[in-house]
Amino acid sequence: MLYRIYRRMRYLRYIKKLKKQEKKLLLSRDKDLEKERQKIIQDQLKTDKISDRKKRKQEQVEDRKRRNDLRQEYEQNSDEFIKETEEKIALKKRERYYHRRRRRKLLRFYLKTCGKSSIHSFKQLNPKRFPALLRHIRDNRRKTWGFFIISLHSSLLFVAAYFLIFLIGLLVSSISGLFFDYKSIIYHYEVLWLVKPSQWFGDSVKMVYASPAIVTGILAVFLAIIFSYLRTDRGLGKLFILWSFLHGFNHFFGSILIGSVFGRGFGYAILWSYISDTEKVIYSIVSLTAMILIGVLTTKAFLLSSNSYFPELEKRKQRYFIWAQVIIPFLIGNALIGAIMFPNFLLYDLIISLSLAITIIPIVFGYRLYPSMYFEEGEIKIKLKPGLILSVILFIALYRLILGVGIPIG
Repeated sequence: MLYRIYRRMRYLRYIKKLKKQEKKLLLSRDKDLEKERQKIIQDQLKTDKISDRKKRKQEQVEDRKRRNDLRQEYEQNSDEFIKETEEKIALKKRERYYHRRRRRKLLRFYLKTCGKSSIHSFKQLNPKRFPALLRHIRDNRRKTWGFFIISLHSSLLFVAAYFLIFLIGLLVSSISGLFFDYKSIIYHYEVLWLVKPSQWFGDSVKMVYASPAIVTGILAVFLAIIFSYLRTDRGLGKLFILWSFLHGFNHFFGSILIGSVFGRGFGYAILWSYISDTEKVIYSIVSLTAMILIGVLTTKAFLLSSNSYFPELEKRKQRYFIWAQVIIPFLIGNALIGAIMFPNFLLYDLIISLSLAITIIPIVFGYRLYPSMYFEEGEIKIKLKPGLILSVILFIALYRLILGVGIPIG
């Protein structure tokens, strides 16, 4: 019995030994195959390199031959080539001459047309025509009075919204200076810094001149969200919010656009950030695109604001309303802003305010794409709102009087 067990163990050991030998043989065979495969790959690579080298040499030889042939052909046909070149230059000169001549003719035509239309307009200002003009106004006095009220309300709200956003920008700039122990005085047109030039450094310049635009931009986003909830309201408060968020966005994107061009305001922060000219151009293009898109997106908002005056806005009345609600307030509002700031208004701030025209232009052309709008039923009369007018005048008067003296900060 023990002998059988012993023999069985010997047999198992022998089998195990055989398996090990087989594994070794397989491994050695695999290694040999791998080495052979690697050798074949290396030989193929060498062959490919040699063939590529030969091919490149052949291409170089053919290229040299082609160049020599072209040079010989050019030398043979040099006279013809010179003639062709001269003819091309003469043709370009002729085209340039006719292009300039055509441009001069068009310019003369435009000047003549503008002159004729101007003379025609001056002729229409003949005092003899004033009775007919007065008669026309008297016959359409209701429509004229409505146009005047809408323009007046919107112009005053335009100015109030501008000064509110501008005041927030002045306060943010002055408070930002406190982080660097800068003293300042807030006036109605700018912040006067009581700081020596040597005390300014990169971080303070970027903080002081970039923070007003950034804060007003963030505020504009919140105002846009608030307007989205109030757009169907019939009060004029939503128009104030609409002008406010437009001024806020314009204060942000307009400051980037105008500041990068003039090197003032937000431009100081750009200069101290050592931004390249290419990046400035990119920022300007992005700002310009954003302002145009804002105008496109707010066109419907201005048309919806007509529910404060009309139960419905038909397509034929949209032009009349856009002129009264948008174009006239923009023109009169900027004139009033310049008058209120006089004589201390800054050209940089005035240009930023006028840059809102980039947003206004898409509204002027985009309203034609919208159909007639119908609101709640019921008769609405266009009434002058003395409370609104007095509130805006009081706000502007307090702004001019208090900040005319100056508010010291720090």
